[in-house]
Amino acid sequence: MESIIELQNVTKKFKNKLILETVSLSIPANQITAIVGKNGSGKSTLLKLIAGLSKPNTGEILFQNGKPIRIGYVPEVTPAVIPFTLVEYLTHMGTIHGLHKEWLWQRINTLLEIFHMKEDRNNRIVHFSKGMKQKVTIMQAMLEETDLLIMDEPLSGLDPKAQTEFEELLMTLKERNISVILTCHEAKLLEKVVDQLLVIHEGQISHTSVQHEQGEIMNRIVFELSNTISISTLKDRVIIDKEEEISPGRKLIELNVNEEQTNMIVKEFLNRGASIKFLSPINKKETIFFKQFLKEGER
Repeated sequence: MESIIELQNVTKKFKNKLILETVSLSIPANQITAIVGKNGSGKSTLLKLIAGLSKPNTGEILFQNGKPIRIGYVPEVTPAVIPFTLVEYLTHMGTIHGLHKEWLWQRINTLLEIFHMKEDRNNRIVHFSKGMKQKVTIMQAMLEETDLLIMDEPLSGLDPKAQTEFEELLMTLKERNISVILTCHEAKLLEKVVDQLLVIHEGQISHTSVQHEQGEIMNRIVFELSNTISISTLKDRVIIDKEEEISPGRKLIELNVNEEQTNMIVKEFLNRGASIKFLSPINKKETIFFKQFLKEGER
């Protein structure tokens, strides 16, 4: 697969502290790459190296066909208050970048369509939701034509609806042949849209291509119930992933059931005095793959 950017034996230090050690990796063109790792593992440092905002101590960063590429960068921390309407802000930022007025206007209209924000063009950003503000920061990073979009924790603080909209946006960008690399913690996002997963651990990177296998659709359910409630008769019919005591006399039960079993299992647990804390559909094969790979990266 063709790469848009490559790192060869890259090492990065800060004040003699080793952050990344002889890292070599490829970012595939027209694909979505996710970076995961513990806080302080070097995820943001890696993004800044790729974006050209920081230089490696040793090693090389090579571009597709040896030519510079057009990169859009979205930092984790964005302005808290933007005193403009959406169009005013994008016009202001485009002017700062020196973009031609007529071209900029066409570009803004294109971005408003891609991000489904045409109806919000004259609304003030200060009144936008967290998800809408995140879209604005991405649009600003894409005012110039973009080959590679880099985003640091773009899903931080987004509610489930905004996360789903962001997933759809990622697929739209991919369809437009824009390569994406981002840091995130959301396994749900990883399972659905990511093509390559990079795990940073102790300055090293493990990576793999993600195979989105079609498997049996399951529902993951978390129940809270009393320790006195017996579930022994249910254990032969469902997969119980986890039992955890959360307080004296109370515990959480996490389990997977297929679609046909869901109504029956929910009814039985509720009849026994349990309450539902979480319910979400999953793809069984994909979830097992990601759990195993992420666990290996944490070692």
